[in-house]
Amino acid sequence: MVRMADLTVDPDALLARDGYIATTAADLAVTSKAAFAKAMINQKVLFPRRGTASLYGNRLVLGDWDSTGDVSIYPSQILDISHEFTELYGRFIGGGVRRFGAPVVLRLKNEVEVYLLLNYRWFVERSDNVRWYGMLAQWMRTAHNAGLAG
Repeated sequence: MVRMADLTVDPDALLARDGYIATTAADLAVTSKAAFAKAMINQKVLFPRRGTASLYGNRLVLGDWDSTGDVSIYPSQILDISHEFTELYGRFIGGGVRRFGAPVVLRLKNEVEVYLLLNYRWFVERSDNVRWYGMLAQWMRTAHNAGLAG
């Protein structure tokens, strides 16, 4: 777990890093029923974006987000962070257990919703989303308290 002091010392300090698979609400909304059926075997079907997630004191970097490269998300761009199943990505698809299968959802101010599975292991259908949700929630609280999350 990231300590509060770690978040305020150096904005460029690396706090955590893991592989990720991701999608957006917009992508999920247009996903075919066939793809959802395939996701019952391997959820990666629904998460076409892959790379390394790096959490720094002042930003979350999703490496290799698309053909243009990395995406940096700053606390000031985030409205909300949750760890939950949604209407677009339900419990049935996510393995049924919130603790292990629910995505981390970043709701951004530009109305984009990013769905993340961090350190996802497809064979056992598990991720480290509980740990990452805790770190990201603390990161946002620290940024808010420091006036960095407008």
